[in-house]
Amino acid sequence: MKKLLFSSLLILFLGSSFGQTDNTNNAILWKVSGNGLSHPSYLFGTYHIISSAFVDTVPAIMNAFNDAKLVAGELLLDSTIQAPIMEASVLRGTTLHEILPDSVYQKAKGWFMDEAGFDIMGLDNLNPITIMTVCMGVVQQKYFPNPEGTVEMDLYFQDRAKTEGKKVIGLESIDVQVNALFKQVSLERQVEIMTQTFYDTLDMKEGITIMNKAYLKQDLNKLQSLMYGTTYKPEEMKILLDDRNIAWAAQLPALMKKQPIFVAVGALHLAGDTGLVKLLSEMGYEVTAINF
Repeated sequence: MKKLLFSSLLILFLGSSFGQTDNTNNAILWKVSGNGLSHPSYLFGTYHIISSAFVDTVPAIMNAFNDAKLVAGELLLDSTIQAPIMEASVLRGTTLHEILPDSVYQKAKGWFMDEAGFDIMGLDNLNPITIMTVCMGVVQQKYFPNPEGTVEMDLYFQDRAKTEGKKVIGLESIDVQVNALFKQVSLERQVEIMTQTFYDTLDMKEGITIMNKAYLKQDLNKLQSLMYGTTYKPEEMKILLDDRNIAWAAQLPALMKKQPIFVAVGALHLAGDTGLVKLLSEMGYEVTAINF
């Protein structure tokens, strides 16, 4: 169960990016050049549910990775992030059963029995955001299992970089992600979001199927339109997406000037008015889509 929980939480941490109005070309791989750079760097949009098996089938992605001297992810994925994630997922002084309306709790209880084969009571100490990520993990493992021996894209790039002697960095600390994804959202808001999730007409399997297809088509517009229907408020979206993208973009010029970088972050961090593609373009870089 602990392994399932941690894997599910990574979906939230590495793949939960919520888009704004999109005015970029559709692509998940971009070349960054010009503006004084002696070598190009690359932006690649990852997607947790599709594993490294996909990456290995696309030469353009691996060519970009091989050209880089430094690999940058949202977080440095090592053992130090597990404890803060687990701590942020636990309820304090209450239980899931106590904070959820009974109708929502019973609906969630039935879903877990049908889809996962276990009682939600075993997760009673977890907050609603964490419960929703566990649901995604259940759907992923049941209907979209990754091929044996493969790993999530973000981890794949970091592990491969270390094996090849490349430096790996995180663009933000685990504290920043925990604040953005957990601490800014009150328990009352988490209950609202979970209620909408379990009463949405689009079930989780169907939603993930649509997202999978959109990603494989490099259709960021479609992914953004799917995410636009969330209950997150503008001020929450600002912390979840805008502030983080701006902070990452501010770091990249100095890093790219020093050496070519392969930046691997959640795909929707690339798109929109505050996406990395637009932000770097506004800094004077030539950011070119590499379609495949």
